[in-house]
Amino acid sequence: MINHILSQRFDSLDGCRGCWILDLRDHENRGYDLHYLPGYVPGFCVSNVSPLEALEHCVKNHWKNCRLLFSPEHLNADCLWPGGCDAPSHHRSNNRVFKEEYEKELELADGDADGLALDIRFLTDDMIETIESLEDYPILNECDWSDVGIQDQNEAWDSWASSDWRKAIESKLGELLPDDSEKDADDILDSVENLDSKLLELFHACMEQSNTYWEEQYQSGWYVDVDRVVSAVDVADIRNLTGLPLLHPDQQWRKEPYPWIGADHAPLVP
Repeated sequence: MINHILSQRFDSLDGCRGCWILDLRDHENRGYDLHYLPGYVPGFCVSNVSPLEALEHCVKNHWKNCRLLFSPEHLNADCLWPGGCDAPSHHRSNNRVFKEEYEKELELADGDADGLALDIRFLTDDMIETIESLEDYPILNECDWSDVGIQDQNEAWDSWASSDWRKAIESKLGELLPDDSEKDADDILDSVENLDSKLLELFHACMEQSNTYWEEQYQSGWYVDVDRVVSAVDVADIRNLTGLPLLHPDQQWRKEPYPWIGADHAPLVP
């Protein structure tokens, strides 16, 4: 018979998003034998074992060579598929916060399976209440979630966005160079001191001006529309970045600056 406490824990978790796992890894010396439920489990009389039937099996066998685990969806920090993209940022944040809050309890409750799989026998009332709270609001700690997002965005910037942004700025600069410029846009940018930090500062400023922000996309990581951000870049931005006078786009045909044009419209002289 399933005792009242186990039955109550089971009912609470069964109403949450996640998956049940029957762990038989010690049975018949099998090293790794996890079964997602409902599903087929070798050795059972039925072909589609339910989580409740698995619980009854564990109780009947006094938990020898068997464990029933629950992996809450909102606490799963594993990648979406082996070798794939990271889990959503709020899942990873929740996982971190949960593990920090229940570090002592998880010494027994962590089932050491896929995701954060929790052994139903060792869950406390507080742990279950925390899991249930995620059904109403899927974030445990807003500040931690923000920290994870910022870290992700920084990684995306280093991985691809900074390169795309530099290419976009090179293109803008190239449009403002006179035809007889001795240096191309790439060479000019290479000569700018602290270029990386200045490009990042300009990027953030133009994000605000263009009302463009990082977006987390399902199975695709973090993305920002660089083309939209660069649309906010003007002549003054390029001038401030390079420290050189620039040719106004509608004056590009002029080979020599005229006195009345002024410095703002003078051609760039590398």
